[in-house]
Amino acid sequence: MYSTILNIGQINKYSKLAVFMSILFLCGCSSQTHSVQKETAIPVTLHVEDAKGLPVEGVQVTIVQAPASDQQPTTEIGEILGKTDKNGDIKWDTGRKGDYSVALTKGEKSVSHHISLMKDKKDKVIPLVFKE
Repeated sequence: MYSTILNIGQINKYSKLAVFMSILFLCGCSSQTHSVQKETAIPVTLHVEDAKGLPVEGVQVTIVQAPASDQQPTTEIGEILGKTDKNGDIKWDTGRKGDYSVALTKGEKSVSHHISLMKDKKDKVIPLVFKE
């Protein structure tokens, strides 16, 4: 017959294992949280101008994160920033480090650009050309 009574040594062994597993779990959870906190926004201004260098007002700006490779389609949903002001500017405060496709649309005309956000671009102006 098997005994269903655990001795004290077995209980201590299992409680130590449970405490160890709990500590591992908590350490793993906190490391993910720190990586998200370290990834801060890189605010920039997108400046849209025509081929002559003049600012273009009323251009709708949509941003989507670029896929990791040409073989892999993006699953990201685009972020519509809004329309450029009379100076051709629009603020983008939520950008994070990475590569993006920027779609510029006005009326029936649409143009796309590729930009890379890095920390050195923080609070800078990124020029984009919209050829009508």
